[in-house]
Formats: sequence, structure tokens, C-alpha cells
Amino acid sequence: MASVQAREHSDGTTTWRVRWRQDGRDRSLTFVDAVSAESFKRNVDLYGPAEAFRIIDLIDDGLAQITLAQWCTGHIDTLTGVEDGTRDRYRAYVTNDIADLGAMPLAAVTDTVVARWVNGLAGSGKTIANKHGFLAGALNHAVRAGKITKNPCDHTRLPRKDGNEMCFLTRSEFDLLHDAMTPRWQPLTRWLVATGMRFGEATALTVADINAADGTARVSKAWKYTGSHVDRRLGTTKTKKGQRTINVPASVIALVDLDRPGEALAFPTRTGGPVSHQLYRNRAWLPALTKASAAREDGDQTPRLTKTPRVHDLRHTCASWMIQAGIPLPVIQQHLGHESITTTIGTYGHLDRTSAKAAADAIGKILA
Repeated sequence: MASVQAREHSDGTTTWRVRWRQDGRDRSLTFVDAVSAESFKRNVDLYGPAEAFRIIDLIDDGLAQITLAQWCTGHIDTLTGVEDGTRDRYRAYVTNDIADLGAMPLAAVTDTVVARWVNGLAGSGKTIANKHGFLAGALNHAVRAGKITKNPCDHTRLPRKDGNEMCFLTRSEFDLLHDAMTPRWQPLTRWLVATGMRFGEATALTVADINAADGTARVSKAWKYTGSHVDRRLGTTKTKKGQRTINVPASVIALVDLDRPGEALAFPTRTGGPVSHQLYRNRAWLPALTKASAAREDGDQTPRLTKTPRVHDLRHTCASWMIQAGIPLPVIQQHLGHESITTTIGTYGHLDRTSAKAAADAIGKILA
């Protein structure tokens, strides 16, 4: 760790010396003002002596007028087509996750600096990828604006996403969870696994969106994240292709009371309002998960759930069941509303053993 020492001189002036250890030797650099000394000390501690000296050179060359945090904040303010909740989450990234990195001049950020920052981030692989993705977008903006010549995030090697993040339920495992719920919540739960809809899409469905005669449901809207569990806003689907019409089993459509006004929610609260994710999770999901996973008494042969799925895993389960049934991935893409087939393949491609076996059989016939 570097340190700062003030020195009083005989002429009445004061200088500040920053001291640190480098390559086994004591090093020091003297500044004429305390602010510059503290800034250099901080940069030595955070980024190392080499980066700290490079930042000084940038300042001397007049290239350090804006910090990374200032640029990211301005970038957030200029984003279009972004929900308020997403904008708030980005601001939290700047405040909480890019705090130390943010004090560095924009022009001083290198791929090495970004790599060190990524290595210091906590959380799952997906969380780290989201934060890095935001920073990469902000720096792409800086490249387009001519503030920097290249994006230092371009070649960052991110941690692998935890393969346990997705949980696929078998039919019997789903039944354990479903049957552990009160009848009040069973229709919505069965709808989620049967359609693969995102929770915000399913809870935004109205009676008019469901066509029992055709066996379809129109997905055109969703409850949007605002950063508050209380304040929800109805908006468009997550992606353009998220607006879709899907087929739904007749037995699942029959779970919805369609003898109501068209604008009524398909799955309302008891007062007719929308079901929030928090309400469903606290009243339905967690109690059922606890009950289905509870240890059995000696001699009780009733199966118990050994997995810990999230609500969103019902969407993954729907996809896995389709794949097991031999449904092609492009059809699953349209059903789930993925913007790109790449997303579908990247998320579920490893489950598609039917297509893999067919490919191997085709090669086998050629070689026979």
C-alpha cells in the first residue's frame, strides 16, 4: 500500500511525497498539492505504479478531462428505448460496481484495467456478464464519440456462467411442486410451464388475448421492471420477437375463466389486479418448494423434490420438454420469443440429443 507524507520546507511551502514499494525497493514521488498526491496514491493502490504514471502522463497531455464514471453517467442519460428500472440498475452499477474504476480518466482505461476489474467482481457469471456488458456499451459509445480509439472491453475473457443457474424439472418433479401448492396458484403455475412465457408476460395476459377456439394466446405486453416491487408499469415485451401468438393446450386454456370482460387479467389477484413476482414467489412458490422438499418420515416412500428451481425455471422446463419431444429449435425460438436463434441454441442446444443422434445416423448411413 502506498502512503502520503507532508513535508514542511524552510521557505514556508509544503510538498507531499507518495511512497510505495516496487520490485523490492522503496519508491517515491513528490507533489506540490495534496489532491494530486492522494490521487496518485489511490491509483498506485488500485491499478499499480505503471498505470498510475500513465495517468499522470495523460493529465499532463490534457487527455484526462473526463472520468469513466462521468462518461458512464452521461451515457445512461442518452440511452433511448430503455425502461426506467433498467436505467436505475445501470446507475447502481456506476455507483456500486464501477466506483473505484470510475475515478480513472476515461482515456486511461485499458484492457488490463478492465480485466482486473472483472476479476474483482462478485456474483454469478451471468451477473458479471451483465455488468461488463453495460461497461462495454458505454465504451462503445465513447469510441463512436471519438473519446477513445478502441474499446478496452472487446477482448475481456469473462468467467463461465454457472451451469447450475438453469434447473430443468422432470414431469414428476413438476407435479411434486405443483401439487404442493394451494389450488389458488396451480392454474398460473401450470400455464407458466405449459407456455414457457416469462412471468411478466403471463401476468399481463388479458381474457381477450386468449382464443379458446383456436387454442392460442397472443403475447403483446409485459409488466416492466421499475426497480420497485410496488410500482409496476405495463409495457412491450422484452424483444420485438417477444410479440407473438403461441398455441396452448386446450386443457391449460380451460384453467382460465374466459367468461369475463376482455380487458380483465387472465390471472388476477383476488382484487382483480396484477400478480407481482414477489407475491407469487412468497405466497405460492417458496411454500410449495419447502413442502415438496421436506424430509420424509422413516418408512414414508413419498418422493421429495431434491432440486431448488426458480420461478423462471418453469420457462426452461417448458423448453426442455419440447426438446425431449423432438420439437425443432427454430420452433422453440418462436414459441419462447427469443430475438435470435443463437439465444435458443446457446441456452438449450446441449439438450437437443434428438437432432444430434439424427446427425450421427446420417453420417453413419453415408459411411455404411
